[in-house]
Amino acid sequence: MSSAATVASATLSADPRRSDRIIEYKPEVKRIADDDPDIAGFIALVLAAVGLMIANRTCLWVGLIFSVESYLNQRASESALMGTPTSMILFSVATLAVNYLPQIMANFK
Repeated sequence: MSSAATVASATLSADPRRSDRIIEYKPEVKRIADDDPDIAGFIALVLAAVGLMIANRTCLWVGLIFSVESYLNQRASESALMGTPTSMILFSVATLAVNYLPQIMANFK
């Protein structure tokens, strides 16, 4: 029996984990403000794409308004998933230009 106790104490002393260095896991607390998605930016991109596909100018103008609203409501430290709100404004303006371009070119003929 003493040899079994010696083997057990040898395995305990050979354990590389240190009980005094254990740090208990604490899950990160999420704040509601951190979980705020950019709904206006998403709507701006969807309306700009839909307006370009079906040539609906109302969708394009509403998309431009939503992209400006997204730009004005952005945080200073925000890293947006869908790109910067400035790029959303440029995309909305470009889709408006593509939609109005045939009408503008017809005026120059």
